[in-house]
Amino acid sequence: MCLDLFFDGACEPVNPGGVGSYGFAAFKNGEEVYGEGGVVCAGERWCTNNYAEYMGLIKGLEWALAAGESCLNVYGDSQLVVRQMLGVYQVKAEHLKPLYKHAVELSQRFAKFSIGWVPRERNARADYYSKKAYCDFLKTHPELRERYAAWLATDRQKALLGKFGIEADCLSKREASKLIEKILKRR
Repeated sequence: MCLDLFFDGACEPVNPGGVGSYGFAAFKNGEEVYGEGGVVCAGERWCTNNYAEYMGLIKGLEWALAAGESCLNVYGDSQLVVRQMLGVYQVKAEHLKPLYKHAVELSQRFAKFSIGWVPRERNARADYYSKKAYCDFLKTHPELRERYAAWLATDRQKALLGKFGIEADCLSKREASKLIEKILKRR
C-alpha cells in the first residue's frame, strides 16, 4: 500500500516577505504516521507562499525517502506547485526553479509516484503543521512581532476572539476579521 503525503506552505502575515513555513503529514491506511512543520525563510523578498509550498513538498519527499517508502501519493492545495510538478505549468519564477528541479529529482527516486491537487479542507493536517511552525517561530522572535505589527491582528481583534476562546496571537488582521465575521454570522 502506498503512503499518502499531504504538503502545505504559507507566508504569514504578509506575502511576500513574511515568515515562510511548511507542513506535511503522512498517512498509511488513512491513519497519520508522521507530521512535521518548520520555518524556511523570514523577511526576504523571495520568501513567498509558493516557496514555502515547494519546501513542504521537498521536506515531505525527503522524509518519505529516508523512511524507506517506495510508493507515494502526494497531495497539496497549491494548484501552482501541483500543476508545475505535472508539467501543466512552466516554472517562471527564478527563486522557484531550483526547488522545482530538486522536487522532480526526489520524486523520480520513488518506484511509484503520483501528485494531485486537493481542496484546502482536505489538507488540514499539513496546514496545521505549517501554521503551528509559523506561530511557534513568531512567539520566539519578538523582533518579528514588531516588524509585522501592521499586518498582525489588533489588540481589539485579539480581545474579541479571546472572548470566544480563540487565541489570535499569530493571526493576520485579515484572518482575524474573517473569523470574527464568521462567528458573528452564526449568532
